[in-house]
Amino acid sequence: MSEGSRTARRTALAASVAAVLLISACADFSGSESAPFTGPPTGGAPTTTPPQLPTSAAPKPPGPCIDQDPLVLATCLTDPTSLITTPDLEHAYVAERGGTVQYTTTDQASREVLRIGVDTAGDGGLTSIALSPTYDQDRLYYAYVSTPTDNRVVRVTPGDEPKVILAGIPKGPLGNAGSLLFVGRDLIVATGNAGDQAAARDPRSLAGKVLLLPSPGTVTPTVPEVLATDGGIRASLCQAGPKGPVFVADQGATEDRLRVVTPGSPTGVAWTWPDRPGIAGCAVVDGGVVVSHSRAGRVEFVVLPKGSTTADKEPLPMLDRKRYGVFGRLATGPKGLPQGVTTNKATGPVAPTDDRVVLLPLPGGDAASGED
Repeated sequence: MSEGSRTARRTALAASVAAVLLISACADFSGSESAPFTGPPTGGAPTTTPPQLPTSAAPKPPGPCIDQDPLVLATCLTDPTSLITTPDLEHAYVAERGGTVQYTTTDQASREVLRIGVDTAGDGGLTSIALSPTYDQDRLYYAYVSTPTDNRVVRVTPGDEPKVILAGIPKGPLGNAGSLLFVGRDLIVATGNAGDQAAARDPRSLAGKVLLLPSPGTVTPTVPEVLATDGGIRASLCQAGPKGPVFVADQGATEDRLRVVTPGSPTGVAWTWPDRPGIAGCAVVDGGVVVSHSRAGRVEFVVLPKGSTTADKEPLPMLDRKRYGVFGRLATGPKGLPQGVTTNKATGPVAPTDDRVVLLPLPGGDAASGED
């Protein structure tokens, strides 16, 4: 595609999300080079106005893996497990459970940039990726992977062998998926409970924990700091801006939960779901946290009052499975807009261009911009 065509496509894409930007927060939560996380998110509570999806955009070029929906940012993925957004909305890095990392483009086929050998037994495999805080210089990817004997954190550059950062995370028939998040130069790791809730409560076990690895090198020589225990399965990390609190969403033993973790402080609870809808991902935006549910097939908005990390009313509905299907992991993109990967190939039914990366509109109303 010529540069002129790409410029026109960018202009059309920008126009197609204008309606979303008008009803969404304008705070940029995409940075990761910062001091340690402190302080709650700010912003008013959105109203219950249903999300208005933009419908006008220049058509994308035809192709079997090109979706004409302007909010679909990538297509034809296989079991996507993790998403890293980019500032231009046109690209993303997507991890697939089988061990590949794809570099996606809105109007072209995805390109494989990395492949890691993994064991996909149970719910294991390549379940999370994070870019090094100095990625522009070192081109390092950090990955949470399963082997035949354990789960571990590795780092790797394309064409090289992975180097172990943290090994020995227990592996089980379920509860192997983990999540990674850089806060400044420190790495936060959420581990699955490997199907053993007793181990998740045991401070001596790496199962079911949220861990802090300061400036991680290969084969971490010190014991990681435990930020939270009693973790469940399908843990997903998200952060309220480069200086904000870190949230962990997981499926606990008796309920699904959205918790907040802070070094040196007890773990807080933002919201719980006793009906266990299968919380799968989270993304922090102005005014609250967007969460996805795999079993219920819906996306919701957990409203957080100003100055608080605890919700005081029921989450607001955003999307159900009728439009895009079931969502897994989420991420916060440019201008604080959430994006998510669908998991329809694993759950069904499947659209011709599944699985996809989708830009998610927020509930509408003046309060969604952070104003009272």
